[in-house]
Amino acid sequence: MPNSPLLRAEALFNHRSPPGELGGVSLVIEAGRFTLLSGDADSGAGALLRVLGLLERADAGEVWLDGQATSMLDDAERLDMRNRLFGYLFAEPFLLDSFTVAENVAMPLFKIACLDIEQARARTAEVLSFAGLAGCADDAVVDLPPADHHKVSLARALAIAPRVLIAEDVGLHLGEADLRGFAELLRAVPDRLGIAVIATSRAGAELFGADRQIRLERGVIAADSQPAPVQEAPTHD
Repeated sequence: MPNSPLLRAEALFNHRSPPGELGGVSLVIEAGRFTLLSGDADSGAGALLRVLGLLERADAGEVWLDGQATSMLDDAERLDMRNRLFGYLFAEPFLLDSFTVAENVAMPLFKIACLDIEQARARTAEVLSFAGLAGCADDAVVDLPPADHHKVSLARALAIAPRVLIAEDVGLHLGEADLRGFAELLRAVPDRLGIAVIATSRAGAELFGADRQIRLERGVIAADSQPAPVQEAPTHD
């Protein structure tokens, strides 16, 4: 349901680099919205993104997903949660050049979602259509223009229908025109699919039409365009 609490972070501290410094960050991320984390290289924006995406552990603090605390999960449990509930989009597409577009996109459907061939084929066609690559399923990745590699990577990240899309350094290797087109596509993820997007990018919030921009400086939130209330942690008797 849009605008419902999805991810909640409380008092995140990190004193390591990488992933970077955090100085007690607390915030709520809502479902179905585009949140852009911004700041310079030492701001902590990248560190916050990776901690929220369960790619790194903070030194202290807690991240809740749908009310479930994640700090005490072991590595296998965190991996399972990432595989089921998160999609990841990085500055490098990390595609397999020897595979077709469809084969690259379908990989998590067999390895993670355990779909059969027909289910995987239907889901692959669906996300490729969303990414504007409906006619490219059988093409070799190496035959696509470089900008389309990012679309393939996005389709792969969306294949398992995650709750959250973590997008790191969006557009770092894209030219201005390609970035504008990709930003429009990324903007459609929460609007059309209801998936929360949390992103970092050197481009501004205006390009993405982000619902919310959070600017970090020296590991703390310096500005938040639309802060959501930080609710108290659930208690268990």
